[in-house]
Amino acid sequence: MQLIFEINLKILVDNINQKAGINFPALIFYNMKYFIIFICLTSLKVLSQTGIVNYGEIQSIDMGAPIGPDYKAMLVFDKNYSLYVTRKDSLEGENIYEQKSYFNSSGNGHYITVATNPKGFQYYYNPKKRVFFSRDLGFQYVKDSTINILWDIQEETKMIGIYKVQKATAHFRGRDYTAWFTSQIPLPYGPWKLVGLPGLILEAYDTNKEIYWYFKNIEYPTKHSHLLKPINNPNPSWISFEEFRKNQIKSFLDARIGGRMIGENMGVSGSKSKVLKTKTYIEVYEIKE
Repeated sequence: MQLIFEINLKILVDNINQKAGINFPALIFYNMKYFIIFICLTSLKVLSQTGIVNYGEIQSIDMGAPIGPDYKAMLVFDKNYSLYVTRKDSLEGENIYEQKSYFNSSGNGHYITVATNPKGFQYYYNPKKRVFFSRDLGFQYVKDSTINILWDIQEETKMIGIYKVQKATAHFRGRDYTAWFTSQIPLPYGPWKLVGLPGLILEAYDTNKEIYWYFKNIEYPTKHSHLLKPINNPNPSWISFEEFRKNQIKSFLDARIGGRMIGENMGVSGSKSKVLKTKTYIEVYEIKE
């Protein structure tokens, strides 16, 4: 392999000499050879290492602005896999369970439960097989091989810390997302299920930032490679995404019926729309009544 590399490099240098009418000394040739080998080996070594990105995850679903609870979230990754974790006790430093109120600029109040749990929500991604294994809402263990986000990469760039990031947009499961990714770490990972770009996503949000992931810091490489491991499913099998979607719709409709009954007892009428959307979930599904 090294001999082939040397021959190809020598041919390249000979072509340069012939076209430019100059002659590289042998010393320069061999110095160039070892320099290129060093760069290639260094790049491969970095990409084979494990990294950790710490995000803030602000969940303000149906509030119209990023005013909701700010959870600590973590993405652990290497060149083969990634694991995104959020709402986990150990990330927050304690178990959280409390009712809190949030008010938008119009003065409308939102009362929600802010909660974490020992395992958190987890999303383990295999990019080669394009499959997610997750411990998702309702603590359901889901295998999802249907994710194929059609990103539109744009020319706009900005800086996030020391990283130059580029803008990309996409419509994914009922929401319009903007993501900022860096080609300096050319791995296709990001927070939650936002994957498939030619670089690591450091920031992402939907319209009005009702779902908002912002960059805190990165450790790359990290010594904590033990954190990158598959999700331990206590069940005999994983449910499909379609099963998960049906379960979420059922939960939404059950909650809506309960809310309608309370509203009717109070003399308040509900929406008469024949098409419902599960806008209180991060993944929005349409339901035709």
